[in-house]
Amino acid sequence: MALKRPRRRARLLGCAGLCWLAVAAPAVAQADSPNTKPGTHPDTHPDTRQANAELTELRTRIGALQTQLKSARAQESDLAQDVREVEQRIGEINRGVRDVYTQLRDGERQLDALQAQYTEGVAKLEQERHALGRQLRAAYLLGRQEQVKLLLNQEDPAHMGRTLVYYRYLNQARLNRIQQVEATLAQLDALQQQIDAQRVALTETQDRQSAEMEKLAEERQRRESLLGKLHAEIRDRGDQLAQMQKDEKRLEQLIQGLQRALAEVVPKDSPRRPFAKLKRKLPWPVNGKLAAGFGDRREVGDLRWRGAFIAAPANREVRAVAHGRVAFADWLRGFGLLIIIDHGDDYMTLYGHNQALYKAVGDRVAPGDVIAGVGDTGGMDRNGVYFELRHKGEPQNPQTWCVGKPDSVQAAR
Repeated sequence: MALKRPRRRARLLGCAGLCWLAVAAPAVAQADSPNTKPGTHPDTHPDTRQANAELTELRTRIGALQTQLKSARAQESDLAQDVREVEQRIGEINRGVRDVYTQLRDGERQLDALQAQYTEGVAKLEQERHALGRQLRAAYLLGRQEQVKLLLNQEDPAHMGRTLVYYRYLNQARLNRIQQVEATLAQLDALQQQIDAQRVALTETQDRQSAEMEKLAEERQRRESLLGKLHAEIRDRGDQLAQMQKDEKRLEQLIQGLQRALAEVVPKDSPRRPFAKLKRKLPWPVNGKLAAGFGDRREVGDLRWRGAFIAAPANREVRAVAHGRVAFADWLRGFGLLIIIDHGDDYMTLYGHNQALYKAVGDRVAPGDVIAGVGDTGGMDRNGVYFELRHKGEPQNPQTWCVGKPDSVQAAR
């Protein structure tokens, strides 16, 4: 329901009559921030320059790895490439939907705050109006010629002087009250304009969200069709096992390349608790059901799981389990949208089959930071997250590192 605009100030202040006096507002000089030195820029600090150089070097080296991956992708079948492209688009749309949702939520909070200010302003205005009315009625009862009468009656000069001072105080108080009413009216007008603008912005954001959701539904339909054809193609060739072995080998090569790149870019980090000391203390990255554990047999051949697969609803937030830096954030065959975090001391965690990735290469993460959304990319037939932990390239059992089970504890917070 639209909020009512305050009464026009001409109507509200009409009772002031001849009591209104113009008062000039003093100018306020804008002071420089005490924390900013002239001629300096925050990016010119030596530590900042070094960190930017490290990040640029890291992204350059990892970019070279991604170029190699693209070359390998060129050898994939047309169907496999189509699946990759559509899953990447789904990831981008999901990221956009999340951004729009965040903007919508923030916008609604801002609108609520503005409306609360408006309500408070209206209440304040009513108080000022009543107080001003009382002052004007008191002035009327005293009589408009009271000061002239005092002079004509030639009362005691001292008494007359004190009375005139009282009159000046009363007039000044009345003037101040009128100015407060005027200021409150101006604030309410400004708030109403902000509320109107915020409502328009929210409507536009809701329209964008609807459009993104429509695109997402279309892309997911296309993905289902492509996956069905791709699975049929693999079954016809009878090489599902060979394909899964290739996927694992591709991941191994990627991790080896990342290890080399990371070893050559040594960051200047603040001291943190060594990752090795977090054993049996890590949270799980998502709250869900442990559908496959480390070492469990996979559905094809003698392959074993090298990590844990946690079944969870689509788009549920996936969180980093410890401090680190994003070393990889892209699509990889067999693992879908994959994010890899380097934790230092040759430790890495991997999060695969995501619906969307919310972090980029080089981004710093803290425990509990949202890094992705649960999905089924990479050819999975159900939603979940593949979580893997490696030390010096060797897979470790996540169940010996994490506390409890994914569905019995709160995921990384």
